[in-house]
Amino acid sequence: MDRYLTSFDTKRLSQETVDVLVIGTGVAGLTAALGAARGGCATLMVNKAALEDSNTTAAKGGIAAVVASDDTFDAHVKDTLVAGDGLCDEGVVRAIIEAAPHAVAFLKSCGAKFDSNEVGEIDLGREGGHSGRRILHAGGDATGAEVTRALLSACRETPGLRAYKNTFVLDLLTHEGVCAGAVMMRHNEPHVVWANTTILASGGAGQLYRESSNPAVATADGHAMALRAGAVMRDMEMVQFHPTLLYVAGLERKLITEALRGHGAYLRNSMGERFMVGKHELAELAPRDVVSREIGRELRRTGDAAAFLDVTHLDQAGLRVKFPTFMQACDDAEIDTSRSWVPVRPGPHYMVGGALADLDGRTSVSGLLAVGEVTSTGLHGANRLASNSLLEGLVCGERAGLHAVSRGASTGGQPRIVSERPMRDTRRIDVWDMINSVKGAMWRWMGVEREERGMLELLRQLRGWQRMIREQERRFPSEWQLENMLEVGAAMATSALLRKESRGVHYRTDFPDHNPALAHKHTQVSGGATTLV
Repeated sequence: MDRYLTSFDTKRLSQETVDVLVIGTGVAGLTAALGAARGGCATLMVNKAALEDSNTTAAKGGIAAVVASDDTFDAHVKDTLVAGDGLCDEGVVRAIIEAAPHAVAFLKSCGAKFDSNEVGEIDLGREGGHSGRRILHAGGDATGAEVTRALLSACRETPGLRAYKNTFVLDLLTHEGVCAGAVMMRHNEPHVVWANTTILASGGAGQLYRESSNPAVATADGHAMALRAGAVMRDMEMVQFHPTLLYVAGLERKLITEALRGHGAYLRNSMGERFMVGKHELAELAPRDVVSREIGRELRRTGDAAAFLDVTHLDQAGLRVKFPTFMQACDDAEIDTSRSWVPVRPGPHYMVGGALADLDGRTSVSGLLAVGEVTSTGLHGANRLASNSLLEGLVCGERAGLHAVSRGASTGGQPRIVSERPMRDTRRIDVWDMINSVKGAMWRWMGVEREERGMLELLRQLRGWQRMIREQERRFPSEWQLENMLEVGAAMATSALLRKESRGVHYRTDFPDHNPALAHKHTQVSGGATTLV
């Protein structure tokens, strides 16, 4: 192999060969796997936990799609470009948005059921940054769970498609610059899957931070594997923070969909002031980066621990029908929404940067496709427009599956696996303590606001921790996961240091304005170097 893979005894590895390997079972991975298997490819999909565990399942928002008679593709494109703040690829934006009606029809064919109004029409909502109502929802604020249910059901009925759950992928296998599959932990033993096409659909990186909206599986493993495989990684400094995570001491930080603000909820400080009024023309419906920054500034100004979402003026029975997940979370926290405001704080939500990929998922590494949140396709630019992510996963997932079919079946050729890096076991580190330290450092210095001094200190700490973990024999998935978090965190910090401006979700207090010269410039990480192109 071209590089270090793992320190396991390679003679004892169990092995198998498939045509297509899909890593991750969110909307992008499930759609890609369906496309590949339906095209006749022997397809295997793997997930590190249960097949349902993904950012998709956790998604409380919906799917942005032009399906209303008074909406237009041009309007959706414009909203996306405005949110992307000068870094979107307009051709990619238009291609994905114009494919939305087909994507919705595909989901319906898989059995997905969207919410409808009293006359049987699809009930469209509005979210931050959108100029009109174009958000399809299911179960009120449980769209992601319905998308996962429908796609998994279709997968189970598809011949030639298998799945492994509770399988942690350690690394991609590369040979002479070509991705040939992956090595993983299955039943606590190393297992190699050789594949003619590997589709990386591993999701996001929210668990690099504390108080994240992401599930526990979102630890940037795919980003790290792509980095090590030599893929070009783009705009790694771009992390979207969701403005409203439920903030109650001792309870999980649950995401509160911004569709509530589209439904009429207000943001207030502890004195009852609607602080977003006058800060942006859309007030509470401003883009997420704007709302997140304003909440942070308001908390610093007032000294409050949280801002508040006010739904006391809204029909409470209607809220239970339209937003059951939100209302259940409030019940669990013993919050009476008819009388009390709901405490909220921003939290990391969506990784905008990732492996540079085209609409078919092709990366800079032959044999490796990437789809979904692990990628940077040009759709989101410097800031993801709400509910465009499920749409991207559907459109690009289908195209990647079809492209994998065009690449054909596995040839069965298997290069020899070698382990090139000796390990020492001179000391054991406290993995979970270091993970918590990484989360705290990322939140402190790579959060909603950044500046050079803090990011340099972050990078110093991350590189020190990297040296420690590299010296140690890794025996458990948590140790590989920690290495992945450190590797991706360092890539994010070097990218953020290079972009000396504020743009989209990347806000630097030492460079608070746009730099016009960087309007169409992207950061790229590849081969150990970070550049602006």
